Amino acid sequence: MAPKGTETDARPIGSATGGVYTVKEKGLEFQHMPKDLPTPKDGEEFLSRLREDFQMKVIDRPNPNELVFEMSGVDVSFANALRRILLSDIPTVAIEHVYMWNNTSIVHDEVLAHRIGLVPLDIDARLFDDIEGDEDPTDRNTVVFRLAVNCSKRDAEATNTGAEAAMSDQQAVEDAILNNPELSEAAAEAAASKVKEAIETPMRPYTKHVYSRDLEWVPQGDQETRFPDGIKPIHGDILLAKLRPGQSIELEAHARRGVGKDHAKFSPVATACYRLLPHIELVKPVYDDLAEELVHLYEPGVFELIPTDSSDSPSHKTKARLCNPYACTMSRNFMRNPVLKESIKMSRIPNHFIFSVESVGMVSPAVLVAEALRVLQGKCENVIAMATEAAEHNE
Repeated sequence: MAPKGTETDARPIGSATGGVYTVKEKGLEFQHMPKDLPTPKDGEEFLSRLREDFQMKVIDRPNPNELVFEMSGVDVSFANALRRILLSDIPTVAIEHVYMWNNTSIVHDEVLAHRIGLVPLDIDARLFDDIEGDEDPTDRNTVVFRLAVNCSKRDAEATNTGAEAAMSDQQAVEDAILNNPELSEAAAEAAASKVKEAIETPMRPYTKHVYSRDLEWVPQGDQETRFPDGIKPIHGDILLAKLRPGQSIELEAHARRGVGKDHAKFSPVATACYRLLPHIELVKPVYDDLAEELVHLYEPGVFELIPTDSSDSPSHKTKARLCNPYACTMSRNFMRNPVLKESIKMSRIPNHFIFSVESVGMVSPAVLVAEALRVLQGKCENVIAMATEAAEHNE
């Protein structure tokens, strides 16, 4: 059985795409090769080949917000279109308008509004409508949040009283530790450093931190019924501002649908990227110490050590075998060794892509990929409609 990710037929790698990217020490070189089939004569033949060759398979789900999948049998233009749609064409909901009623903090109004707008919201944009033109905001196209926080002098006085008590307790602990002869000098130094840090912290000026969790959702219309679990930011620990005694912030924020090409705050992904699948061949066997260097130092996770068999020289005990080309990062570190450089042939398959998608959190990455394919389908239908209309107009 062929190793995972390698071709199982006798066709040369790259024969289906007209070439292959060969990995050299200085970079990539495209090596042209004759194609198995000629260029499609029309759209029907192209679609027929696409249906036959296209494959998509999930490789890994490291966590609920990350997805790694592979896609083969398509041109790089298709893969790049999917990546760009994931970044900029899938609607999400983000805060667009901030109405500042009062802000006496050190953060300027426009800076605070910008920071609030970048807070990702746990909202499924498919449940809301777009605002067209000068359309008025409604419960179907707008989500309202309110932020009302203040730092009173009473909070500062209570904190200072608690700090003095903490300092007194820490001083007693310090005296007990330093006066104990059984403790080693190292332990005393470590204890002193911790006490010093604990004493210095309460002496800082009192400051109240304003976090994204302080944004309070204000239901409009029937939103409370439609969203019984409420609407809130995905991460509640995003720092928005810091207040000193006597300062306060009071504002109202309106969130609406948008896409990433209008503003990055609407992008549903933190990462959407792809790489070509590596194709690795051991043209010469690698044994013993050199094999251990290859497995553990040069290309960890790509090769594995196995015992030699009857086809190998009795003087060798172990050899390297390809086990997981997906783990290859194209570091080309093995090319530093002249023997390994001649023993390993590395290339990249032009029509086999490994996608990595990391969602911000409002929608799972699998749903984002499905939505991206739907948006791509809609764009293709628009192009077909415009081409048909232009052809009819010319007639």
